[in-house]
Amino acid sequence: MKQKIEEVNQLINNQAFDARDSRIMAAHQKAFNLCFKYNQQVDQNHGYNLELLTTLFHQIGTDPYIEPDFHCQFGFNITMGNEIFLNHDCTLMDYAPITIGNQANIAPKVGMYTAQPVLDPQKREHHIMIARPITIKNNVWIGGNVCILGGVTIGNNAIIGAGSVVDHDVPDNAVVVGNPAKVIRIIK
Repeated sequence: MKQKIEEVNQLINNQAFDARDSRIMAAHQKAFNLCFKYNQQVDQNHGYNLELLTTLFHQIGTDPYIEPDFHCQFGFNITMGNEIFLNHDCTLMDYAPITIGNQANIAPKVGMYTAQPVLDPQKREHHIMIARPITIKNNVWIGGNVCILGGVTIGNNAIIGAGSVVDHDVPDNAVVVGNPAKVIRIIK
């Protein structure tokens, strides 16, 4: 399994890649099945199965709380710290690594998208994409319906207002809102 993960990561990390490559599609199908199983257990049995999450993610800290319907692309590119909370309907498209620090509070319908299309339209016709990592540091609060794009780092103690589109780095202790998200205040 580890060899297959490394193989897929070599295809996608820091370079253009074909999103329809059979190895990428197989890795996604495995993650899709694990997410489905996890979401079903929570919905039907209120069973927050840490074993499934441990199998899915690269690393997960203590006391995670992830509500259904949770979705990710692969899972093996996701690292989560301690006491994180992901509310309903979060999507983490982890073509590149997504790292979430300790005590992150993520509201419903948040999307984190590491992949983006290449500019060349002929390459896009052939499903060529690139991916850049997302890093969310400690004690970050992210409001509902926020979209976070690849290449972004969100600093410690930051607050991202509901509905924001984050396409650039957010400094520590900042409150940002809007599309694109802009700093409106620094928390003292």
